[in-house]
Amino acid sequence: MSSYPLQLPEELMQEVRRLAEVNQVTLEQWLLVAIERHVAAEQSLRHLRLAAQAADYDRFDRILARVPDVNPMPGDEL
Repeated sequence: MSSYPLQLPEELMQEVRRLAEVNQVTLEQWLLVAIERHVAAEQSLRHLRLAAQAADYDRFDRILARVPDVNPMPGDEL
């Protein structure tokens, strides 16, 4: 495991301590989970951007054009 000295504004540090206590975890555990969640979100965004770049929008439009233009079944309305 790696370590990194981190300096946080005092108000932010107080809030992180409070949240760790509320969640009954150590400060280190809370920070680790917060960082993991942010990294996962960034990875998801990168994946979605790559998928969007590879999308064939002309094909999508052709497929969508084959869908009948009818009212939704009862219960399926928005």
